[in-house]
Amino acid sequence: MYNTTATYTVVGMTCNSCVNKVTNAVTGVEGVVDVDVDVSNGTLEISGHIDDAGIRAAVAQAGYNIAN
Repeated sequence: MYNTTATYTVVGMTCNSCVNKVTNAVTGVEGVVDVDVDVSNGTLEISGHIDDAGIRAAVAQAGYNIAN
């Protein structure tokens, strides 16, 4: 399996509850090995076999949008 890292900007996160929602949603995407969400920067960093469409769908299902 090919491992890589991707960073996304998540719009709408304002608190630790938001961080937990995004983390839980993205952790469930197949191939994701590690997740780091930073509410102060609004960033989501993922390591693993990145499925861009799956990541975007999981974030949207959690109630947030990816800006890039």
